[in-house]
Amino acid sequence: MNDSNALKRAGYVLLLLGLAVGSLFDILFYNKTLGISYPIFIVSLLLVLFISMKTSKVSVNKRAWVLIVPILALSVTFCIYSNMVLRILNYLLVPVLMIVLAVLVANINKAHWSDLRFIADMIKRVCIPFGSIHKPFTTFFGMISLNTKDKRKTVALKIFIGVIISVPILALVIWLLSSADIVFKNLFTDIPFWNITKHILIILVISIYAFSFIFSIFKAKESNEKKMYGKIKWKLFIDPTVLLTILSLLNIVYIIFAVIQFAYLFGGNTFILPSSFTYAEYARRGFFELIIVTVINFAILFFSITFVKKESRKASTVIRAFLSALVIFTFILLISAFYRMVLYEMAYGYTYLRIFVQAFMILLFVLFIINLVYIWYSKMPIVSVYILCSLILFVILNFANVDVIIARNNINRYYSTGEIDVNYLEGLSCDAVAETTRLLDCKDEEIVAQVKNYFEREKEILAKQSDWQSYNLSKIKAQKTLDEYTK
Repeated sequence: MNDSNALKRAGYVLLLLGLAVGSLFDILFYNKTLGISYPIFIVSLLLVLFISMKTSKVSVNKRAWVLIVPILALSVTFCIYSNMVLRILNYLLVPVLMIVLAVLVANINKAHWSDLRFIADMIKRVCIPFGSIHKPFTTFFGMISLNTKDKRKTVALKIFIGVIISVPILALVIWLLSSADIVFKNLFTDIPFWNITKHILIILVISIYAFSFIFSIFKAKESNEKKMYGKIKWKLFIDPTVLLTILSLLNIVYIIFAVIQFAYLFGGNTFILPSSFTYAEYARRGFFELIIVTVINFAILFFSITFVKKESRKASTVIRAFLSALVIFTFILLISAFYRMVLYEMAYGYTYLRIFVQAFMILLFVLFIINLVYIWYSKMPIVSVYILCSLILFVILNFANVDVIIARNNINRYYSTGEIDVNYLEGLSCDAVAETTRLLDCKDEEIVAQVKNYFEREKEILAKQSDWQSYNLSKIKAQKTLDEYTK
């Protein structure tokens, strides 16, 4: 009996939490620009998850709470920076990390988080709540049907709930009738029925899903007779001799390529190039081809490590040595590609794509270091390390302030070469406004006029985002700068 009452109380608490989440979502996001509202909502979801786990007294995986760090770090960028590309990526990634956190904390996953099969656990966890969509209603009506000693209070509660349920229905019906009859419409002209209906619908949809999501986790935990999937046992089919032959030929080609890189690219103008190329043209050619070759090498390493047949210890040592050589030559490819991109930026300027490609190359460099360690220490959980390093580097990229890097370097390049794409600078976020003011000191009156016009337009846009939910530090700083430079 006590267990039954405790379960009911947990359901009531969950109902209130779901309603709180739905109401908060409506307050923070409806017709609002993302700003401080996003981290507030994420913190609220984390508190709901924590309270739900405590209320239900389910055993949790405490180590999984460490995921809160990247979740909070990425969500707080919404009120610090304004880079739209990273905002979109974070808008997609943070919910994924939240679902991963919920699954791991409740310990209801059948696959390890570094296993590809964990993706199936994630997809299932997103879809399963729809099977419990009726549960908020049964809990709600179970709550209002409770018998109390004071019958008047019971009746009053039921009338109050009936009124609440009637509001969205009445709003929809009155709106439809107003569209059908203009005289009827005049009676309700000043009442924003459609807006009220939209708010209620948003609150209901979010509340119901939030309740169903947490409820489905509890249900999975209670009925859990889970057996973790065993480690995937790959069939070893690559012959060591065949692999050594491939690696030998590849390494010979990479040796020749490395010599040419050191002679012509890193050696500057010391060596004579083919007559059809200038040094700058030579340096900028082949960047994306090098990246593709690097990705190919990554695939070769993965397949070699995973699928090669285990034979003699001597053969294994030779293969490891050849794979290590492949990694070292890949480092040279990456350095060459990175250097070419630097020269390309010096010639044509800095853009989001070029900066993000450089960040991707740094990630590849780190992953190949991990590969090098794994070649000689195969007990390392390589996929887990891949994911953790990628997540750490992505968080660092978020706090690197890419827009400032682009604006600063493009303006430095302008004062060195006299070339700049002001239109591209105007497309950057508010983060770059302070750097852009440096162009007001240039001698080109056309550029100065263009920057001033841009500042006027930006000031008008920022003036419209006055609600507290849209608070963003970069926008506040930009507004102060714009007030200073526009009169």
